[in-house]
Amino acid sequence: MTEHQLIEVFWVDSAGSDSVWDDSPEKLAPAFIRSAGLLVREDECAVVIATSADDNEPPKYDGLLAIPRSAIRRRRRLE
Repeated sequence: MTEHQLIEVFWVDSAGSDSVWDDSPEKLAPAFIRSAGLLVREDECAVVIATSADDNEPPKYDGLLAIPRSAIRRRRRLE
């Protein structure tokens, strides 16, 4: 079975409004996100994590999330 690192990533995401007539745009601000998962891969563009992995070789993943490196503020390995 492939061994994966468990990591936590703190990153910033864009925010938007679906309102047609929005009277409070000053309240709209980027969202600071905290995500944790199994490290699937990383390259110069993104870090990819998954919520689950099965025991196949190669493994299949569920709940994949690609976080752009430019959005990452901090990351750490979880024990």
